[in-house]
Amino acid sequence: MILPDKRPVQSDFANLTDYSLECPKGIKKFYVFVHFTDDSTCLWSNIFTFDRRCAHLLVLEKFCDCLNYISSINVHESEY
Repeated sequence: MILPDKRPVQSDFANLTDYSLECPKGIKKFYVFVHFTDDSTCLWSNIFTFDRRCAHLLVLEKFCDCLNYISSINVHESEY
């Protein structure tokens, strides 16, 4: 029997991060929040590239199949 308190919890947040990656010397590290039209959010961090523009282009490439559903993309440089 499945009881109401045993249902899986649905989340509106997804994390696409591979924490085993290490940033090469001379490259910057970025993380990105992608917000969708259904109010869900996706975090993708450990993006290693030279500047914010390149990080944004990588995000557009990664999420190219769902661009119609993206409401905003926030790119941040990581200090760690």
